[in-house]
Order: sequence, then C-alpha cells, then structure tokens
Amino acid sequence: MRLERPRRVRRRTNIENTRRAELSGIRVLLVDAEADTREWLTGVLRRCGAGVTAVASAGEARAALARFRPDVLVTDVDLPGEDGYALVRTIRAVEREVGVNVPAVALTASSHADDRERALRAGFQVHLPKVLAPSELAQVVAQLTSTAEGVRGDG
Repeated sequence: MRLERPRRVRRRTNIENTRRAELSGIRVLLVDAEADTREWLTGVLRRCGAGVTAVASAGEARAALARFRPDVLVTDVDLPGEDGYALVRTIRAVEREVGVNVPAVALTASSHADDRERALRAGFQVHLPKVLAPSELAQVVAQLTSTAEGVRGDG
C-alpha cells in the first residue's frame, strides 16, 4: 500500500493578499536607529502593501516630513540624540500650527505601563513593544489610518 503525501495548500498567499489590501496606498514613515530592525519592519509593512520611507534618526524623520506627509509614523522611542518622545512632541507642535495630525506608533523595548503612559503623554496614539507579531503592526497601522480618515472626513 502506498501512502500519498498531503498536498500543500497555499493559504499564506491569501493571508498576505488580505493584509496587503489593508495597507494598500498607506504611507508610513518608519524611524529606527537599528538597521536590522528598520529593514525587517520595512519588509513587514511593504508586504502588507504600505509605502514605507525608513530613516535612522529624528533629524532624518523631520527632513522626510518636509518632503511628504505620511499617513502613519512608526518610531522607536530609543533613538540616539533626540529620542522618539521628543520627535513626536516636535511634530505635534508643528501640526497644531498647520492643522494636521499624523497618527504615531511608539515602539519600545519594554511593555511596562509607565512606558505606555509616557508615550501617550508625548503624543503617540499607540504604544507597542518591539517584540511583536508582524500582523499586529499591520493591524495597528490599518486601524490608525481608518480612524484618521474618519476624523479628516468629518472636518
């Protein structure tokens, strides 16, 4: 009697296509000083359909913001020099003057309640630990953009 191997089902493609649809057309500014992390997160977001501009510092992020307006900012808070908290506070001050608000995600090495509270006080909408599932980041970005579109649409 001969046993047949079960055929592989390509479900992953369907999942990736669903996620890609969620972030299709969404522009993300990603800020992380660690090249490996920046590359990995860029890949995760691009596979989900997002357009990603990735930079390594707060200064580079401000320069990128002068060139284009992202739909979402995703930044590590532990940046060399000016940290992510200061970056978001600076962005929020400028946004108040021009009447826009880019949703922001804080990435931190820890998931303590104090870190979350500090991120929210600085002007982030969401705090995520850096150890996260790729789908979690994609879901947060999708949720923030749908919320922001609803707010912009009401104005």
